[in-house]
Amino acid sequence: MARSFYIAGAVLAVFCFLGALALPQATRASIQQASAAVLSPAWGLIDWLHSLSQSVTAPFRDAANLSREVADLRTRNAELETKAKLLASLEDENNRLREMLGFKQASPFKLVGARVIGRDVSNWWNSVIINRGFGDGSGIEPDDPVVSPRGVVGKIGTVGRFTSQVILLVDPNCRISAVTESSRARGIVEGTSLDRGDTPSCALRYVDRSTPFAPGERVFTTGLGGTFPANLLIGIVFDAPPLSPDRNFGLYREGTIEPAVDLNNLDEVFVIVTPVP
Repeated sequence: MARSFYIAGAVLAVFCFLGALALPQATRASIQQASAAVLSPAWGLIDWLHSLSQSVTAPFRDAANLSREVADLRTRNAELETKAKLLASLEDENNRLREMLGFKQASPFKLVGARVIGRDVSNWWNSVIINRGFGDGSGIEPDDPVVSPRGVVGKIGTVGRFTSQVILLVDPNCRISAVTESSRARGIVEGTSLDRGDTPSCALRYVDRSTPFAPGERVFTTGLGGTFPANLLIGIVFDAPPLSPDRNFGLYREGTIEPAVDLNNLDEVFVIVTPVP
């Protein structure tokens, strides 16, 4: 039944089309004009509805596009920040290595370069482990001075086959004969016991009470004692209290030294293996 209906409709449409072709030209033109007049409002309404839909949905499309653009910009910004941090890190490493190379070339001593590979978190300021030992032919021995381009780091403690312990400058077991730059006050620099969260420092002790020194003076090794050669920078005088009944009384005076080397951030160091004259 439905199939017959469709067939009949198709046949009727064909006859209508053929009949329209058989009409005179003037009649067909009149029909076209009438059809245009009838359909013109409908086409106008369709165009208006299309424009309305475009204007209504445009803000949503703009918002979606803006969200995508913001997300893209954030991604690009994160990528640029990552690249900038990487470049800054590479620049810092390059500058540090240049400084190390220049120091080694200018040094009169035989220096063995080493990398810090370990640190005991429970004794943060006491020691570090370096990747050098007696098994690599470097000639490292206990009590050899350990330095960086900025100054004294400490001295070698236990020497293993391929690693060694470095006793840091601020460890109580590290003692160095020292002299201040301006006042020429001589004494012994000793490490002080500190917890991990404190600022590392050393004490300048056994300075003759008649030789005052002042904050800001640089402190160097004297070369006495047979371990550290002379004229290596130890640090800066941070505190130099005057003589008083409760402090700096007796035969000696003392002060506090801030290490020249940032002992909290050690990456590479040098071990002086040339015998000290």
